[in-house]
Amino acid sequence: MARTGRVHSLWSLALWLIVAGVVLSTTPRTAQRFAEWRKLRTETADMERTLAHLRAQEQSLEQELRRVQTDLGRESLARQRGWLRKGEEPLRIDRD
Repeated sequence: MARTGRVHSLWSLALWLIVAGVVLSTTPRTAQRFAEWRKLRTETADMERTLAHLRAQEQSLEQELRRVQTDLGRESLARQRGWLRKGEEPLRIDRD
């Protein structure tokens, strides 16, 4: 009976040593994979923020395009750029 107990103890010890070896051998890879996962998650969040910004910019540009496609919008844009209608004179202010 004592021999059975000793065999059981040896098997139990061997099993624990195997478990400890597996845990220790996989820990560095697990830590590396976790670090890579965190990096990818951060990059994904940055890209999602950039995508949201670009989508908002796209909507703004599409709205501006619709505005400029009207006669009033074209005239407004031309005046913002300093263009004058035929026969108009620019207003000059002397600061003397």
